Amino acid sequence: MECFFFFKYIFSSLMNIHIVPTQTRHFHTTYTKKFRLIPGLCYTLEVAFCPDEWRYFYDCVRVHCQGEENLLVPVHAYPVLDDLNIPTRIDLPAVPLGHSLHHLIPLRCSRPIAFQFQAFVLQPHPAFSVQPMEGEIPAGGEAGVTVTFHPVRYETSQATVQLVVSQFSSRPFLCTVTGSCSPR
Repeated sequence: MECFFFFKYIFSSLMNIHIVPTQTRHFHTTYTKKFRLIPGLCYTLEVAFCPDEWRYFYDCVRVHCQGEENLLVPVHAYPVLDDLNIPTRIDLPAVPLGHSLHHLIPLRCSRPIAFQFQAFVLQPHPAFSVQPMEGEIPAGGEAGVTVTFHPVRYETSQATVQLVVSQFSSRPFLCTVTGSCSPR
């Protein structure tokens, strides 16, 4: 995996800089420094990531400038779940009064490490329950959150569930569940 950094010089005078690339064996930095930085010129650095295990990695690119103005550009890499397909909306079929319907929201992990999750009911309704409220998605496996709909009166009911996965830069997943009660 690669990412690119662009250093654009925006001041009006010439400047010499010295770039110290990443130092660990997991990151490889390449760039071409042809001349001094003139206004509007841009240096492009390519940082390639080569992990040897599933964990968090950190390094940085150091840019030494004239005087006291130096830059430290952090570089982070970490495993993430990329196959978490949580629907934003679930419409359940009509359920007779006094009966229940269980709907499983699957949480899959194709990575060889486990991830923890938490569920929060942001918009509760007495006809809905969510279990478990926290758990672990096993490495290379599957877990699930079960939403149970048990209508208590003849109406259309709605609840909003937020799922949070314990990974860096994770954004919460919102899922709105709607169910209705039908006569027997």
